[in-house]
Amino acid sequence: MAAALPELILNVDDNEVARYTKTRALRHGDYRVLEARGGQEALQLVRARRPDLVLLDVKLPDISGHEVCQIIKREFPTILVLQISASFVTPGDRTLGLDSGADSYLIQPVEPQELIAAVRALLRMRRAEQAAREINERYRVIVDSAVDYAIITLDLAGAVTSWSTGATAVLGYEPDEMIGHSGAILFTDEDRIAAVPATEMATALSQGRAADERWMRRKGGAVFWAGGQMVPLRDAGGGVNGFLKILRDQTSQKQAEEELRLFNDELEREVQARTRELQEANLALRLEIEERERTQDALRQAQKMEAVGQLTGGIAHDFNNLLTVVIGGAEALDRRLPPDAADLRRRAAMILEAARRAASLTHRLLAFSRQQALDPKPTALAGLVNGMLEILRRTLGEHIEIETSSVDGLWLVSIDRNQLENTVLNLAVNARDAMPQIGKLTIQTANVEHAAASAQGHGGLKPGQYVRLTVRDTGTGMPKDVIDKAFDPFFTTKGVGHGTGLGLSQVYGFVKQSGGQIEIDSTVGEGTAINIYLPRLTGAADRGSAMRPATAAVDVAPEGHTVLVVEDEDVVRAFSAEALREMGLKVIEATDGAGALAALDRHADIGMLFADLGLPGGMNGRQLADEVRRRRPEIKVLLTTGYTRNTIIHEGRLDEGVNLVAKPFTYETLAARVKEILAG
Repeated sequence: MAAALPELILNVDDNEVARYTKTRALRHGDYRVLEARGGQEALQLVRARRPDLVLLDVKLPDISGHEVCQIIKREFPTILVLQISASFVTPGDRTLGLDSGADSYLIQPVEPQELIAAVRALLRMRRAEQAAREINERYRVIVDSAVDYAIITLDLAGAVTSWSTGATAVLGYEPDEMIGHSGAILFTDEDRIAAVPATEMATALSQGRAADERWMRRKGGAVFWAGGQMVPLRDAGGGVNGFLKILRDQTSQKQAEEELRLFNDELEREVQARTRELQEANLALRLEIEERERTQDALRQAQKMEAVGQLTGGIAHDFNNLLTVVIGGAEALDRRLPPDAADLRRRAAMILEAARRAASLTHRLLAFSRQQALDPKPTALAGLVNGMLEILRRTLGEHIEIETSSVDGLWLVSIDRNQLENTVLNLAVNARDAMPQIGKLTIQTANVEHAAASAQGHGGLKPGQYVRLTVRDTGTGMPKDVIDKAFDPFFTTKGVGHGTGLGLSQVYGFVKQSGGQIEIDSTVGEGTAINIYLPRLTGAADRGSAMRPATAAVDVAPEGHTVLVVEDEDVVRAFSAEALREMGLKVIEATDGAGALAALDRHADIGMLFADLGLPGGMNGRQLADEVRRRRPEIKVLLTTGYTRNTIIHEGRLDEGVNLVAKPFTYETLAARVKEILAG
């Protein structure tokens, strides 16, 4: 932006020396200077150049300086005139100069500094007046353009002193109808009676501002909702000489606010109703999500357990084949060693003990993977539990109190009694370990009607009738992260060397294989309850056989019988054949189903089939047994397996006519089963 030019001054004087002296002083003061020698020349320059100030000598050769001053002020009122003459010596001379329109005067001779000071003073005054005019004009334009606002000034008595264009538009009165009259006419009768106009001015005086919203009156009596404020007006000395009041018609806004308030009230009621519905829906959704998460967790856990079970079952099967040979070999050594070979007998016993412990481990793996061979029988759980009390007391010790309870009319279940006894004993030992000092073990049995509506309460338990077996302790309890892993194989909270982590996984597998469900209810510091749900035995079950002891093995000499041994594992087949021959039996060997059927056709004296369930060549042991009995119904059948995979187990029962010996088996076990079958 270019800098403003210095003010332009016209120096009028017919005296060359005097004119030069004044021009020189003005230019030293950084002013632009024009010169004129007479009055006519001065008027021409004024009209052409419009100087800011005229330094005018009174005595001019062609026209009086007083007359020149009058013409300048008449044509250009804003141009400053500073008269200068040596003739201003009396008060009358000064009066004549000022009356002609001069803004000030100086007496010659004048010092340059005095001249410059006088010029600066006049120019400052001119600039101030010009600024004031601009401000007033700007204020007038602003006020007149604010047609939506009534802008009013009042004196200290409350009379109107100015009235804007907007005031006429808002209130209806013309300026001449209001100026000089009291502004109280704009208030309602009630507000005038309550002295609201005077209170508003008093508030503006005391607080510097009075803001208000109220009903006010237009010309003709119509009321409207006005919003505005009043502030005091101050003079140059800071005193209050009136008030400025600004107000606006806000009737539409007031009506809109009222409508909005009513709408908001209705909306709030609607929101509250919808919120209640949403909360109810959210609660139902949250419960559904929680149930779905529980179901998904249960499914993931079941899938994990199933995958681990398949793996452990396969491993156990291979180990059982090997252990069958190891156990059989160790027993054969022990039987054939001379009496004086004590050291060798001790070593054979060590091998046999280690093999039996390994067999126990694989048995637990098979129980977890639900691939063990079960022999379910109708059983009354209360009688089974009461029959275990003595062994439980000896196992748990005197510091554990044992209590049992049952309901009258307890339903029967179909269960492998030996495995269930192992399960109860396993749970009791875990409970004992959770009560190292003193505690109480409670074993309860009860009938449970489980409906579909409450299926989520028991980890996926299907609707139906169940017998619940609960083993409860008063021990340390388990946190949730331990409960979530409790059934995982090899998971244990005990120290190294104090548990394999297969106890609860074995229980889990056995219960699942028996068609039941198991759950843990535990609170840290209060104790744990293990609930086992077993399906009720229905139909023509022999209640009298519920606790009937197993039939004792018949001591029958097997000599003279021919046995067909079918096993694909060479070492297992060799051990089995050797053991059977040692019993006095004739043995024919085959490695698969096709070879076995061919041998059956060649040897009419075969009276017994001893086959592994897992055979190669597309025909398993079960299918082979079916085909053999179809061809020769009189042939006895004994099957063996390291695991079952439900090949001969259906809904917890052995198929009719199927005998089974689980691997690894000992010589004595095999001999007892063979004698029992041949005697049947």
